[in-house]
Amino acid sequence: MWAASALSNFWPSAKLVVASFLIIGIFVFRSRTFSILLIAALVGITIVSFRQSALHNQLITSKINSTVLISGLVRSDPQLKPGQVVGSYRKPDQFSALLKVKEIDGIRTDLPIRIRFSTKEKIQIDQSILVKVRLVKSKEHKVAALGIATGDISIITQPRKLFRYTGLIRQEFRNLAADSEAGRLIPGLVLGDTSLQSPAFIEQMRKVGLSHLTAVSGANFALVAAFLFWFLQFVFKSIKQRLWIIVIILFLFIFLVRPTPSVLRAAVMSAVILLSKYFGERSFGITSLAAAITLLILLDPIQSSDPGFALSVLATAGILILSPSLSSKLVGVVKIKLLAESIAIPLSATIFCLPVIVLISSQLAIVSVPANILVAPVIAPITILGFIAAVFAPFIPLISSPLLFIATIFAQWIVWISKVMSEVPQITFNKSFLFILLFILLAISIKLSVKWPLYLLITGVVLLTVNSSLIWPGVNWQVANCDVGQGDGLVVNLGSANAIVIDVGPDPIAMDQCLRKLGIKSIPLLVLTHFHADHVGGLSKVLSKRQIGEVWISNLLEPEASYKEVVTQLGGVKVKNVEQGQKYALPSYGVEILVVWPRTSMNQMPTLPGDGSVVNNSSISVIIKSKALTLFAGGDIEPAAQEEITKSGYLTKVDLLKVSHHGSAYQYLPMLDKLQPTVAIISVGKLNSYGHPDPEFISELLARGIKVWRTDQSGGISLVTPNKIRATGKEWWQIQWG
Repeated sequence: MWAASALSNFWPSAKLVVASFLIIGIFVFRSRTFSILLIAALVGITIVSFRQSALHNQLITSKINSTVLISGLVRSDPQLKPGQVVGSYRKPDQFSALLKVKEIDGIRTDLPIRIRFSTKEKIQIDQSILVKVRLVKSKEHKVAALGIATGDISIITQPRKLFRYTGLIRQEFRNLAADSEAGRLIPGLVLGDTSLQSPAFIEQMRKVGLSHLTAVSGANFALVAAFLFWFLQFVFKSIKQRLWIIVIILFLFIFLVRPTPSVLRAAVMSAVILLSKYFGERSFGITSLAAAITLLILLDPIQSSDPGFALSVLATAGILILSPSLSSKLVGVVKIKLLAESIAIPLSATIFCLPVIVLISSQLAIVSVPANILVAPVIAPITILGFIAAVFAPFIPLISSPLLFIATIFAQWIVWISKVMSEVPQITFNKSFLFILLFILLAISIKLSVKWPLYLLITGVVLLTVNSSLIWPGVNWQVANCDVGQGDGLVVNLGSANAIVIDVGPDPIAMDQCLRKLGIKSIPLLVLTHFHADHVGGLSKVLSKRQIGEVWISNLLEPEASYKEVVTQLGGVKVKNVEQGQKYALPSYGVEILVVWPRTSMNQMPTLPGDGSVVNNSSISVIIKSKALTLFAGGDIEPAAQEEITKSGYLTKVDLLKVSHHGSAYQYLPMLDKLQPTVAIISVGKLNSYGHPDPEFISELLARGIKVWRTDQSGGISLVTPNKIRATGKEWWQIQWG
């Protein structure tokens, strides 16, 4: 009863753990082992309730939304958190770190809190600090609250020697590796330090299914331990002596990669593998894994809701269960046992982690397994060479530099694989349990030698691959609205990889990915309707590796910070202010453009509640006429500007209306009657805080017989004609390609 109650209360987070155990059980098929694993899960899920209650005690509850003075110990390296676009504006960059709080306003406590602070602050792991913060509720289950720093941070004590030395090693290693993209990858592969990697590269690795390589896991410890076990045989003949030395080195390695919960978890998992190696029994390894899971959950129950915990468990299980048999088969191919093991270890871990990876991301790259197979041979040499190079980096760089140079050659292979394979489409499972079911079917077919589930799976993938009707945006598309969340990103196809782009959304990666899917390599005309972040925030990646002809910008250069950032990013690209009544043509593409707003000088207009009404009404508004259709796009113009445009006499009937301001309630309905569109597209973020789009406005559109398409419901939207529309889809039953 206690287990059932706990499971029902914590199922949303605990399902990751339970799914992991079930998958292990399918492969193991041993009732005793499976029972131990299941008991471990149930114990952890039950005790989470007690730990969660402790995190939200009366002291924290009473201080939420208040400014307090806290002191505590920094438990993680600060991580850069790029500023998020909120509404029309982009928040400044911040750092984030985990703090073990000792006092809140002089009251002693012992709670983990995540703090955020400005980039000008300099703090390190293992420092004791004093800082004034505003406490708010956190979505992170493992912390009691989120503290936003409101003043300077005072350093009470400096890090201890072990942390200072390991921090120095990490810093010098980063300095040596910073010269190339391949080099910047190595600290991530060896130490889990991704601070040198660009967001675009991180996204590229994620898309291919290689991002797990830059997270410290049991595989990292296993590879280092395997190397040490091999190397120490030339010094110590006794296996017991070698194991003790390995344990000591791995203990120090924990501090080098940082003793975070995920690293400690990985260390425990590697200890399980070492014990299995020592006793030489796979079954003992599985039993030890179950015991380790139980111990970890008892010590830190919140880990049961951490996806990283499930991944660590599965990676270790894969190494224990699958890698021995896989390694023995590979030996017959590569003829070298150490090479076979270096391939089998990361590959086995990857295969077992796939269900949870898909559960988290809802995506499966078709190339994920092939990509992991291709990079597997270089993981071991990079990890081992990088480990040695890191240790000597601050003291003897003459040793580190050549080792790092060799490791960089291997790392370049990973960079190239990720770049090439990131262009291959992904299958997106909007309800990831469908993939889990497929994975279980596949596991059963392998275990029981039943072929029909495997045949069914292969047939389905082949049919999806060859069926072009499932590929977005489809053949002969004319206009596409990218799914960029709460923002705008409209693309008008000019043919031959050319397009007019109107606004670029808030997220560089999302807009870039959309343009890649559309095959756009050149943008003869880029229209930035106004300078709110949800319309220009994605500019950097749009400009990357694409030819830009001319850029139109609003005549109101506000918000100033956003305007300056846009100008900086554009560099030497030709920029133009356009005015109402101006006509332009792209004769080689058969396109005519009429600017219907703004005027040369902006008259004072009524402002509306909300975010940046004056800036909204400065938006560039255009009618674009191509051979296939006519469209109106007006940025975020509100009723005052819409009324002026309607009265100007410039409006004509159009096929497509890109609805202004994400479908807000602030619309001038007579403009609809003037435009008479067949289709209206609303670019809007799912579950946004603004209530967009307005239900009453939607009703007005429908009452006029206008077809309404929304990116929050349909994803990316493409048109061939007003009657031939395709969307990427966001429904649970859809498998989408992109």
